[in-house]
Amino acid sequence: MKKFFFIVFWLMAAILLASCSPAAEDEVPTDELIATQVSIILTETAIHAEPQLDPTDTATVAPPTIEPEPEEPTPTLTATPTETPTETPTSTPDQQDPAGRLGAPAWIYEFSGDSSPWDYVDTAQATFKTANGYLNLTAKANPNWHSWYVSMPTLRNAYVEATLQMSACSGLDRVGLAVRGSSDGQQFYFVAVTCDGRWGLFRMAENVNINTIIGYQEADSLHAGLTDPHRIGLWMEGDQFTVYINGVEVGTATDDTLTNAGYTGFLIAFANTPGFTVKVDQLRYWNVP
Repeated sequence: MKKFFFIVFWLMAAILLASCSPAAEDEVPTDELIATQVSIILTETAIHAEPQLDPTDTATVAPPTIEPEPEEPTPTLTATPTETPTETPTSTPDQQDPAGRLGAPAWIYEFSGDSSPWDYVDTAQATFKTANGYLNLTAKANPNWHSWYVSMPTLRNAYVEATLQMSACSGLDRVGLAVRGSSDGQQFYFVAVTCDGRWGLFRMAENVNINTIIGYQEADSLHAGLTDPHRIGLWMEGDQFTVYINGVEVGTATDDTLTNAGYTGFLIAFANTPGFTVKVDQLRYWNVP
């Protein structure tokens, strides 16, 4: 199948093409300017054959222990004890959930303003637009046309997590959290989740080759439909990757292809529902200790 892709760079072109357009001596890139360097690639790809799902092991659940009802105490005359104040128990962070055990995030983005580094003008294939406290990703015209957007922050070793919701979707309609994006926007890793409640880990390569690292599979912590908010997280440390759904570890993998720090962003594609929208409520990351 022919592949079409279109790469749009904001401000990045001025940097990459510096040899053609020398910058003035007093022009020093600022954090704000760097943060607006954004790449988007729209490309039509053949849908991969769905892998056969391995049978899920059935967990053995022990029957609940029934405590006997206490007997009625025999009333006796006793002195009234002095009341001793009791300590109020404090909640303990879930040590299995990276968001609980790593403490406060190093960086957080709430999408509460009128724009964001991931905003993109409306096109025939996709829209990335901040509104009503969300980054809204909409896949539109062509089925299995992957649209993605990567921007700051650039991360290598970190735990990165996005909170998102799907609506009015079905089957293999999907959204992805992209990390370690290359400077040209053509290569990155992404965790994808589907509307029918599956997840997978993939690597986008040059010439729009999608490499499967972990094929789509089910997870108890991933609910079909994704109408409720779900936290999709990826722990990356060197060539080691661990995927989390709602703070629960669902899979690990090793891949040493993209080892440098790279851009972060989002991917969307529909298989069944043209016009379906994903709402991203929050993006945050923690430095890996």
